[in-house]
Amino acid sequence: MNMQGMLAGSAVFCGVVLMDPVALAAPTERASANGPVATASQSRARQPSAAKSSKQGEAARWQEIQSTRRPTRIVALCKTFQHDFPDSARRDEAKALEAGAFRAAMLKRDVGLTGDFFETTRGNDAFNANLLAAARGDADGAYLAARAFTDGKSGVPANKQRHRQLLHFAAELGHPGASWEMAQLYNIDGRVADAAHFETRAISLGYKPPPRLSNRDY
Repeated sequence: MNMQGMLAGSAVFCGVVLMDPVALAAPTERASANGPVATASQSRARQPSAAKSSKQGEAARWQEIQSTRRPTRIVALCKTFQHDFPDSARRDEAKALEAGAFRAAMLKRDVGLTGDFFETTRGNDAFNANLLAAARGDADGAYLAARAFTDGKSGVPANKQRHRQLLHFAAELGHPGASWEMAQLYNIDGRVADAAHFETRAISLGYKPPPRLSNRDY
């Protein structure tokens, strides 16, 4: 063999010997500063676990909303739920709950109710369900909760003031029967203008007055 051939062979041999063995390893076997690089299959395996965790978090947050009784707190929870879970199937429901609770929060002050009243008042299961609905702006729930304070048979004592406050609350939320009853209470008080307002409101909401006509000039 001539000298040039020997030199070329030697260079190839040295190149193989001196090559970094790590460079010859498969990419998935190399180690990074933070540990082994995950393979594609490993990454895919982690995805269902993350999705499951997110679903569990969403369910827990939704349950918190469902059990909350203070209107302002419901509004806050619904806002953060929509922000944190923008793709949730419950997003529109959370938006509607927020709107109803916001209305309840605004109206409760006008009729003399507080957030503590909604949060701490307890009765039987039917009363609690009605008050929970009222805190979300449900007129029917508010009306039924009001009626519970007339006879004291729903786990809460009879209370004329609470009855009137909740009746007014239900009327403002749009309950036709509550509006009519508020009109009758104002008639008893001699507040004719207020009575006229709520009678008109009740009829506009679809209330059918009993077959008696008033001689009042309004």
